[in-house]
Amino acid sequence: MPSVFTRLIFAVTAVLCIGLSGTQLLRYLDWVDYADFADELAEGRAVSTDLEALAPILAQGPAHCLTLRETPLLTLHFYASDLRAQVAGVNPLMPSDDPALQAQRDKTRAVLERALACAPLDGNLWLSMAILSRAQAEAPELVTDFVGLSQRYAPHERWIAERRAQLF
Repeated sequence: MPSVFTRLIFAVTAVLCIGLSGTQLLRYLDWVDYADFADELAEGRAVSTDLEALAPILAQGPAHCLTLRETPLLTLHFYASDLRAQVAGVNPLMPSDDPALQAQRDKTRAVLERALACAPLDGNLWLSMAILSRAQAEAPELVTDFVGLSQRYAPHERWIAERRAQLF
């Protein structure tokens, strides 16, 4: 009888581990190509035809915190905004009347707000909100508040401080 009980506990534990690991594996497989793509973006990729390839990922609904933390979803939204600005012939950091660009910026803002709800102490996210708010012609006081929150939550992270100094 004790061996049956031990085997049952082992089986339940094995199923639980497989279930938890399986979901992570599936998420990894869904995003591995996009992660490689995001690495190319960090190296300076800017190809306007990428908008077509990004369409399925940009059309997804609200993301869970785990997805926002472990995938390049937000990076891909910002890249799409930059590409839309490039297609419209405007500075990606400045306001524009282009409806496609404005729609993409609105989608990016929704994803960014969700990311901030998941990680409200992330100074880089607050800096991103300041950049996007300025590009959407928000009130200068609001943009200043977002920069202040970035400074407050990431005062000693050099790469964020350099971006803040360069952009503001």
